[in-house]
Amino acid sequence: MASVTLREHGVYRTASTTDVAASAVDEAQYEAREGPCLDAVDAAVVYAKSFPDNRWPTLASRPVELGARSIASYRLAGVGPASVGPEGSLNTYGLKPDAFSDEAQQIGLILAAHASLAAGAVRERDALQDVADNLSKALLTRDVIGQAKGILMERLKLTPEAAFNVLRLASSALEEKLHTVAIELAETGDLKARRHS
Repeated sequence: MASVTLREHGVYRTASTTDVAASAVDEAQYEAREGPCLDAVDAAVVYAKSFPDNRWPTLASRPVELGARSIASYRLAGVGPASVGPEGSLNTYGLKPDAFSDEAQQIGLILAAHASLAAGAVRERDALQDVADNLSKALLTRDVIGQAKGILMERLKLTPEAAFNVLRLASSALEEKLHTVAIELAETGDLKARRHS
């Protein structure tokens, strides 16, 4: 069984799992506030050959009761404190004690490296999408404000700066965002502030 643990703002959660039992073992560690998956957020590899393990007295035998007799957890590189985003670990659960040989642990490190790359790619994609969304909103806002300024400039024979100042004052008087005032002016041709002044 396997799972991915993420720590964001000091809170642990299971982001992905291959089995309900793996999630249950993760939850037992979160509740105990100790265990291999938590320690691996800060250490390259944490291996528990069997349970109970003296390193985690509060966790005790809970993993065995939930179906995991051994655990090998690996830090997700590039998801840690030096980067933006959550910290995490890749957790593998064995059905028998000492289930992970040295070779199996090396393979786990390689899998964790691949998981780290995938997590980084998802994070970068999401960040780029956020930038694109924000740019799109900014362009729409700028366009609407430009339209509203143009209407005021033509009707009131104002300079661009004076037209923007009228929008700003209307926004303040109405206690609405400048963008909202500009949209109404562009859509209706009317400035609400005139009705309220």
